[in-house]
Amino acid sequence: MMQAISYFRCNAALLAATLMLLSACGGGGGGVVDETTSTTAGASSTTTTSTTSTTQAAPSLSLSGVAATGVPLLGATVRVVDSIGTPVSFLDASGALVSSGATSPADGAYRLVLANGSPRVPLFIQVAGTDATGAPVVLHSLLQTATLPMIANITPVTNAVVALLLGSDPKSVFADAINNASGIALLGNATAVTAASDLVKTVIKANLTDGKISDSKKLDIFQDAAFAANKSGLDAALEGLRIQIVKGAGGKTQLLFSNKFNLPGVSEASLDLATAKAELSLATGGSVAKALVSGKATTSATKSVANLATLDNLSVDLNKLFAVNAAASDFIASNKIDAAYTHNGRNRQYLADKLAAYAENDYQLSKIQVLGCAVNPIPTAGCSKFLVSALVMDKSGQRAEVFSDVAAPPATATASWTLAGNGLSAEYAVYPAAYASYNFDGTLTTGASANPGYGVQVVIAPPAGDTTSRIVQIPSGYSLQFAYCNSSTFCVKTLPTVNPVATGELQDMLAQPLSVGALGNLDSAAGAKFQVSLSGSTTLSPVYLAAEVPRDLSSAPFPMLNGLAAKPLTKTDISASTGLTLSWADWAAANPDMHVFLARALVTSATSFAYSDATLPVVTGTGIRIPKLTLPSGFVPTRYQVWLGAQDALGRRYFSQFSGAP
Repeated sequence: MMQAISYFRCNAALLAATLMLLSACGGGGGGVVDETTSTTAGASSTTTTSTTSTTQAAPSLSLSGVAATGVPLLGATVRVVDSIGTPVSFLDASGALVSSGATSPADGAYRLVLANGSPRVPLFIQVAGTDATGAPVVLHSLLQTATLPMIANITPVTNAVVALLLGSDPKSVFADAINNASGIALLGNATAVTAASDLVKTVIKANLTDGKISDSKKLDIFQDAAFAANKSGLDAALEGLRIQIVKGAGGKTQLLFSNKFNLPGVSEASLDLATAKAELSLATGGSVAKALVSGKATTSATKSVANLATLDNLSVDLNKLFAVNAAASDFIASNKIDAAYTHNGRNRQYLADKLAAYAENDYQLSKIQVLGCAVNPIPTAGCSKFLVSALVMDKSGQRAEVFSDVAAPPATATASWTLAGNGLSAEYAVYPAAYASYNFDGTLTTGASANPGYGVQVVIAPPAGDTTSRIVQIPSGYSLQFAYCNSSTFCVKTLPTVNPVATGELQDMLAQPLSVGALGNLDSAAGAKFQVSLSGSTTLSPVYLAAEVPRDLSSAPFPMLNGLAAKPLTKTDISASTGLTLSWADWAAANPDMHVFLARALVTSATSFAYSDATLPVVTGTGIRIPKLTLPSGFVPTRYQVWLGAQDALGRRYFSQFSGAP
């Protein structure tokens, strides 16, 4: 059913030119351009959008900073609006007006030369890109005054402060900035900004201590000129933090803080954003602490983060081997791969071959992002194995793919980090998921089943040749069986004596409410534990839901194709000899914190199916061409389908099915 395990799955320092918008590479050079749609899929797809070619006189003001989440955001798009919600324009190196800039493809730094030497402050700043896992990231910051130097760092912590000031998710305010001028104005209230910043620093005090910040009062989270994504100071604190904005009970938007090394779903401090804004807006000065709904502060990750300062040495050492075109045997001899390495059923030689392929292609690894602990429960002495990820960059600075593994810290001060693997015999993952079925013209289909609907996507992808069934135990106590279905991933087994038959659709891997196993509230909550084992085995390997299963689907961000009302899909489009060209530009513009990871053309018959998947880059862009779908001889189609799958920053997946009969 799948061709890939995922189912619905320079810094040459800033050039010293008089007129400069951003780092000389402009986000890493020319991106990957889809040959059919001419849609730029690389990092710099929107970094040089000219609104006019008029050359301007050199202004005197530039805005700079670093965008980071614990690792730098590389080649991410930076946009700014002023105090009345009007987009701010900048000058590129040729003096042309542009609407956005980009962060450096090496260290996340940015510098924007303002076209207007007297901007209306405060400035409201947004950066949109991907982190080292390939996940979409949209963060915000602010600049209160035009006093030099104009520095605005952009991190999850600045995003949290901005959220408190705005009283809602900053990305929704930024998307409609022109109608939110009154809210944006509060970003320039020094008293309110200080109060919100102090509250956030109080909540994350333990993590700031982990970063060796002893006096948080002196920490300027917005304008620290020394801030860098180097796993020290505030950046070290970010390595131990999980900060999320979610809809809580009753639809209220909440800001959640927790220690990243706790299990997913654990919230140590929750703040109500509407209450925060109401208090910060009071002329007499309210108490923003009233926004605390539960908890008071994050816990310390000191024992787990003690060795993280040297983690990037692992990517440095690997990059040296890539640079000399090292062979697989060289990677094994380097002792960078643990002798007992096993990861998702793949052995040490598999990893060595993969790294050798990176070397052959002149790839390099970005700085390494820590996702959490790979050992559960976490030992009292601290995490001993870390889930890690890094972007794989090509020679032009574009993101070629994502490298994910498990790393182990050194046993002694003179030793180095190693790739240790997760020790699992297969790849297991669970995702909170929702789906919607549409006709070819983009209207919702009608029928007996719920549409839209929701569930948990369970991905079990064993090594080739492994057909042993798996048992998945869910928190409510029920057990689900997944069995081999002549596909690269297992399918839900609904009948005890009949093996499932793959369909190529989401339903193959979706545990749903009121289905076998009766998926309930406990099974749909953030942090819900799904225990996976071989059939009949007593050794279980837990995986956890990263976020709550989305249930309010009235305004869910299901990916939508452009122009279906005027020009519906047809079976001829899907079976065209040149492949199928898709565009979702309008949806992408409205959902900057999501990325499309699946684009599939699927044709079913009474007994089988055929499909073709597009190979999507790390940075998806706004369109793709699905290669030609070839039907077997004698195949009689009964239904034509197109599937799009998109994932948000919380790990929730949204699937859209577009279908029609022959």
